This record gives sequence, C-alpha cells and structure tokens, in this order.
Amino acid sequence: MEDIIFVKGNIIFKSGDHRVKELVPYATNTWEEKAEKIIDGDLIVTEENELMPYSIYGASGEISTYGNFISGMQSPSSVIRIFNEEIENLQKLKRQEISSELVFVLNRQIYIGVVGTMELFLCDFLYSMVLGNKKYYYRFCESSLRTFKLNEISNKKWRIQDAVIKTILETNYHKIDEIKKIYKKNLNIDFPSSEKLEKQILTRHRLVHRNGRQDKDYEYIKVDHNMIEELISEVKTLINHIVRTKSIEIENWFPVIEVQNIES
Repeated sequence: MEDIIFVKGNIIFKSGDHRVKELVPYATNTWEEKAEKIIDGDLIVTEENELMPYSIYGASGEISTYGNFISGMQSPSSVIRIFNEEIENLQKLKRQEISSELVFVLNRQIYIGVVGTMELFLCDFLYSMVLGNKKYYYRFCESSLRTFKLNEISNKKWRIQDAVIKTILETNYHKIDEIKKIYKKNLNIDFPSSEKLEKQILTRHRLVHRNGRQDKDYEYIKVDHNMIEELISEVKTLINHIVRTKSIEIENWFPVIEVQNIES
C-alpha cells in the first residue's frame, strides 16, 4: 500500500523536527505485507532525515523519542469533531442567562467566536488534507505562488514541507473569496455561494477592530440571537458542503488494516 513504511525493528527519534501521518508500534505482519517500503533493522531518525508528512510508519518493535522530535497528523475527522464541539459550546454560551446590560457584550464575543471557529476549520482541514495526502501535497507545491527570502531557504535545515506548512498556517482564512480559490485549486472543492457569509465576516471585522461601531453616526452594531443563528447557519452550510464533497477521502484518510494497533 502506497506511503506505508514498515520497519523490521524499532524506530528511534534522536533529533530534528519531524511530522508524519501516523506511527504504529508493534505492527504485525499484515502491515509488512501492505507496506510500500520495508526497512530491515532499527530506523534511527535525526535532523539529517526527512520523513514525508503523508507517510505512515509502522515498526515491529517500539517507537521511542528523546525529546519532542516527532508529531502526528491531525485527521480530517478530528478537525470536523473540534468544529462541531466549538459551535455547540458557543450555542450553549448563547443560552446562558446573564444580566441584560451584558447580553450584547456576550453576543458580540460569540459572533466573533463563530467566525474564528470557521477560520480554524478551514485552516486545519486544508492542513490535514494537503500534508496527509501525497496527491494534494504535490499539487499544493506546484500551484503555490508563495515566495521565500534567500535567508530563509539558505538554511541547511530548510525543507519544502516547512514551506508548505508555513504557507498554510499564515493564510488569512476570513478572506473567503481567496480561500475559495485555494480550495478549488488544491482540493478541487467548489464553495457554495458566499455573498451573505462575506457580509457577516465584515460585521465580525467591525466588532473586532472598532468594537462594533458603524462607519457613520457613531452607531454600534448590536448583535442579537437571530444574527448569531444566521451566521452559524451560513458557516455550517459551507463546512458541511466541504465535508460532503470529501466524505470518501475523509473516511479513507487512514487505511483500515488492524485498528487495534492504532492509537487515536
């Protein structure tokens, strides 16, 4: 199976900054049979090695690290779960009984939180799909227009995957019109109509940067429960569309070989 590396021995991380899709200790012969590549003996990983983020490493023995030299990949399912939990928490917060003079203050913060939750999903979902899938990883590398300074890439430890990660994490995900292009180009996802959502995000900007004051007459935006529910509805429409479009890939993001060997 593509992108599975089986080590007939132990995997030991001694230095460097590494990330992979998943690590599977005490992997059985089934993993070895499915592996694209087999390494005999222990695999000692240092800063000189470059492990690809979309790869799964299984070891017949232990996986150990001396320090924080390795990190696993957050799955798309985890990204979806976190989004749903955050939205539910914001809705619970909206239902809290507080003094009348604080209602609009709380509503303002909830409104801002909903947009922030959407931004986090758009970032983390793109991250997990691009870094966790070879096809999308190389497509992102080929299509990205991001440029880097010579002093960044002249460092001997500079890696292309670091540039990919930096580009994804530093993108502004409230600019829906731009994110729409990124998702289409890299994941082949067409966003639904976002005109209303873009206006709601503009409202969020005014709440964040000017405490809700309008452009004229010194009037302030008073966020009520209906405004919050309409925003949540628009955000869910977008997120649910993304999830439905990639449902098969989300389900198959991690190969089902021996679930008992996989730690969630």
